[in-house]
This record gives sequence, structure tokens and C-alpha cells, in this order.
Amino acid sequence: MLTRTFVVDGVEVGCSFFQPEPDRGDYCCTYEIAWPEGPRRRTIYGVDPIQAALLAMQTAHVDLLVARKDDGRDVRWLDGHRLGLPIQDSLKDLDVD
Repeated sequence: MLTRTFVVDGVEVGCSFFQPEPDRGDYCCTYEIAWPEGPRRRTIYGVDPIQAALLAMQTAHVDLLVARKDDGRDVRWLDGHRLGLPIQDSLKDLDVD
């Protein structure tokens, strides 16, 4: 498991990525964000372990950005607004300082 710690509204929040696993000919990678109100876990699928892990990181990144944009949360990493996770090119403008 790999974990990155963010600060959400002044509270440390871990985002953990679990080892990709085979799943019906493809792979899945589960991640969990330990929100203050309770953890949320999602499983993302890819054609191989690297794609599954990359897509899980991109999806977690979007979850954190949506919490900032739609819920008005202050989400930071290393005292900045950039969260340091992969993101789809079409969404890069959402992850700026």
C-alpha cells in the first residue's frame, strides 16, 4: 500500500493506493481516501497493473479536486494547491496554485 497525506480543511487526510490485482483477465486497483466524515473506497480497472494504478491515481485526484471545487473544501499537499497526482490532460486547469 502507498499513502499520500493531504490536508483537507486543516485536517490530515490519507489517500491510500493498494496493490493492483488480477481481475477477470484485466487488473483492478483500489484506493481509499480517509475523509474526516469517513473513508471512501473505490476500485478502478485497467488492462494491466500499471494502467489500473495510474487510473486509480487519476480518479483519486479528481475526487480531491471535486471536493475543493464543488464542496468548497480547502485541499492541499505540501502547503500548496497542486496535489502531485497524475491527472488527465483535459482536467489540468483544475489543479493549479
